[in-house]
Amino acid sequence: MFNMSSYAEWERGVQNRNYHILRGLLNDDRVGRIVAVDYLPHTLKRAVRNYQENLLSRPLGKVLKKSLLTRAVSVNERLTVYSSVWPIFSQAKFYAGLRRFLQEQGLSDYVVWSYYPLTVGYLKELKGRLIVFDAVDNWSEHSSYKKQASVLKKNYRTIDDRADLIFTVSQELESLFENKDHVHWFPNGVDLKHYQQEYPIINRDIGNLSRPVIGYVGTIQDRLDLDLFEYLARQNPDKSFALVGPVWYKRIMEKLQKFPNVHFLGRKSYEEIPMYIQQFDAGIIPHKIDRFIRFTNPMKMYEYLACGKPVVSTSGAGVDLFSEQLYITNDFKQFNLYLNQALKDKDERAVKERLEAIKEHSWLKRVDKMLDLIEQKL
Repeated sequence: MFNMSSYAEWERGVQNRNYHILRGLLNDDRVGRIVAVDYLPHTLKRAVRNYQENLLSRPLGKVLKKSLLTRAVSVNERLTVYSSVWPIFSQAKFYAGLRRFLQEQGLSDYVVWSYYPLTVGYLKELKGRLIVFDAVDNWSEHSSYKKQASVLKKNYRTIDDRADLIFTVSQELESLFENKDHVHWFPNGVDLKHYQQEYPIINRDIGNLSRPVIGYVGTIQDRLDLDLFEYLARQNPDKSFALVGPVWYKRIMEKLQKFPNVHFLGRKSYEEIPMYIQQFDAGIIPHKIDRFIRFTNPMKMYEYLACGKPVVSTSGAGVDLFSEQLYITNDFKQFNLYLNQALKDKDERAVKERLEAIKEHSWLKRVDKMLDLIEQKL
């Protein structure tokens, strides 16, 4: 499995679709073992970061292989994490080393599964019985990959031609691929048990905020509509706005810190996130409406609903799945009206409807259906 993150990032609290699908696969008896390949560096800056975080850090298990540019660690009997910075110097040597490692481990009968569209070298370098690609957003429209946009578009076409199965996080992403017979839409999901656990102790940074608390969970980056968020903060000085997640750009914090009712609570671990959402009086998804957002499916939507919280969102891929449970608008004034309406919408019946709507969207059910399709192909 070629990951869209490093395993070390997941250990620090980062969570994404890749993380949840991997966990689901490890909990399914049909899967014997997974070699998870850490995010491959495509710039020297990223290579340095990977080297520090994945090769110099304390291993999270038994070291199976160690060289100057590569390390393989057995996290448990079913999961091995393979980290390398060879790709920044030589793709050929990276794949030669990976093939050699798989052979040493006796792994010859395997499926290749990728979340990483910046390389398609595995299509010719690895002899997997099946090639699976899970398209999480359209990276060619992501602001962080502007320089790689043309390469990404070419790679998506190659994946379309060569992959045996393609999963997409949104229906809109299906438009990237012409061979519709092997494309299947699987929206994001949620770990219901995790988000519905009870917490006897509440962290002070969220517990001490004045009510009501309007919450946003996730990486604070370009997809956040700063103008809309600023409008909401200005229109609601009596409400606390809690931003739970790492801030990618200093300018975002600088623009919103001038509001005394906006609170940056920072990155939280996956174990803590449900506790924070449970303290929200309403969850919001104020995302920009642009080409990138068209292809996304916000996990926070599922997480808010799993906690029974009312949700106000701008339109976007997959939001209509819960059109009866969410307040959806792109108009600033209407968004604010919906927000104030949502704060009143917390009676037992409304909460029950949200929990009922979300229960069919577990990660385990997503993984189960994905594996069914893989078995059919095999």
